[in-house]
Amino acid sequence: MSNAVSAPTEAPEKREPPFNPALVEELLRQLDKTVRAHQLYMHNNPTYLKSLELLRAAFAPVWAETDALPLSVTDLNFIWFDHPVHEQAERASDSLPWTFYKDGLRELTLSPGFEGPELELLLDIIPRVRKATAGEDDLITLLWEQEFAHLTYRYVEVSSEGGVPIDPSAAPGRWPAEPGEVVDDPRLAIEEARQAVAADATGEAAKGPPGSGGGAQEEMKQSPSGIVKMEDFDSTLYFLDADEVAYLRGETEREYAMDLRRTVLTGLLDVFELQTDKTVRAEVIRNLDALTLHLLAGRQFSNVAFLLREIGTVIERAKDLPPELRDKLASLPDRLSDPNALSQLLQAMDEADTLPPRGDLEELFSQLRASALGTVFGWLGSTANSKLRPLLEGAAERLAQSNTGELVKLISSAEGAVAMEAVKRAGGLKTAAAVPALGKVLSEPYRELRVAAVTALVEIGTPGAMQALEKALEDVDRDVRVAAIKALVQKAYKPALSKVTALVKSNQIREADRTERLAMFELYGTLCGDGGVQWLDELLNPKSGLFSKKEDPELRACAAIALGKIGSARSGQSLQKALAEKDVVVRNAVNRALKGGGAV
Repeated sequence: MSNAVSAPTEAPEKREPPFNPALVEELLRQLDKTVRAHQLYMHNNPTYLKSLELLRAAFAPVWAETDALPLSVTDLNFIWFDHPVHEQAERASDSLPWTFYKDGLRELTLSPGFEGPELELLLDIIPRVRKATAGEDDLITLLWEQEFAHLTYRYVEVSSEGGVPIDPSAAPGRWPAEPGEVVDDPRLAIEEARQAVAADATGEAAKGPPGSGGGAQEEMKQSPSGIVKMEDFDSTLYFLDADEVAYLRGETEREYAMDLRRTVLTGLLDVFELQTDKTVRAEVIRNLDALTLHLLAGRQFSNVAFLLREIGTVIERAKDLPPELRDKLASLPDRLSDPNALSQLLQAMDEADTLPPRGDLEELFSQLRASALGTVFGWLGSTANSKLRPLLEGAAERLAQSNTGELVKLISSAEGAVAMEAVKRAGGLKTAAAVPALGKVLSEPYRELRVAAVTALVEIGTPGAMQALEKALEDVDRDVRVAAIKALVQKAYKPALSKVTALVKSNQIREADRTERLAMFELYGTLCGDGGVQWLDELLNPKSGLFSKKEDPELRACAAIALGKIGSARSGQSLQKALAEKDVVVRNAVNRALKGGGAV
């Protein structure tokens, strides 16, 4: 005889819920939390009692809408009117749907009054089922023993799932006539089996089935006493096939491999959310603070990221939370971003032969605060670990984009590596707010930093950035000056003309090397227009005479390049006059200017 219930052969039509599914979702969420609290605490513990009170309160809005709450059970979900109202990501020992599903329960119906004593009975049963060994009662047996009045259910034999459903009419009076009624007494089958064995022993079943000729009894007489044969157990109630043995082995291995640290963190956060006593909440904060350091030391980065992420959610949901406790809990993530703590952590990673999974580290770095930006910048310039660098790059990019004020402040950092990285990031992100700070960097004594500041100002490209670049035209370092000149040529920043005019006509430009002089004249030609043609023509085509003195050929060649940059008719006429120049340097510059300068 089987205790399986016939399963529907066709999927029911899609049904619309009679009221908002959010009420059912909240009820089941609170049920899940209360089950966890039941497992963690004594039954007189204030945290457990508070959770039980909230669970009972969650039934009230549901009973205001209906007088029965039917739920379908799958391995990952509770389903109400074709809507998932409680979902789990995997089959786990602490998953409420899986706890019911694995023992065969497929439908569960609650009615008003269940939230009374019967609720606590169910809370007692669930942990027993989760901890049950192979020889202990399963969920269906435990439910049957309690004789619930406000909880009905339907189940199937786990071993019969996927086979041909049993016809309920095959055993009149033994199967529920309506969905939601309790199925046949599982102990009735055991009693019938016991009676059958007793009948065999007294000879009442010696004849066997019609036509058997008592063969079964004869076989028993011929078997040697005390010999056990495996085939005798093939059809027993608790015999497992190969697939079931493999499943149990896999579940056992998964259970032993499970990290309980996250369960502990979840329990502490639940206590903080549900328990309104200040002393209890303060103790939870101290425990979480200590656990953060412990988990970091143990390289449990995924769990640390989980804790820091959940803190924000708990703060939002916790009721009657005093401001001082709110601030104290909210400050816990700052511990990770503290320069000393983060530096020690990054040093350990930098020196490690292997790193934790990339996903864990990315999840951890995503929780860093603005105060970590300087530390990350510093390690970007010093890390020797090729696997750590891309993670730091991602963290630096995210923090710099979302914390402009901190980025601008770090441009003035006393640590050269940090300031350099901040300058580069400001340019790459085109941070206009960084222009004043970058302008101050142009007065710093470090040449590389000033060159980087010029590049950043060019990338930002705002009028304010171009104005700050003018200061770099008089820098003491040649590389900084040339970088500023080329940047102003690229942007054609005309407000710089007056300063450029003064510099191109000064003795300073005559003492500069060829590259700088050529760059300065190109800038002058780009900005001056026809207003500069006369002076450039006098340099390129000096008046002839006995006592006339020609300028240096390289300076005249620079004048020709500037005239080519002007590209007007007047500048073209000046260049045409120099085509017969005997000096090869000047003549080549003139020809190049006429070809590439756009002159007539």
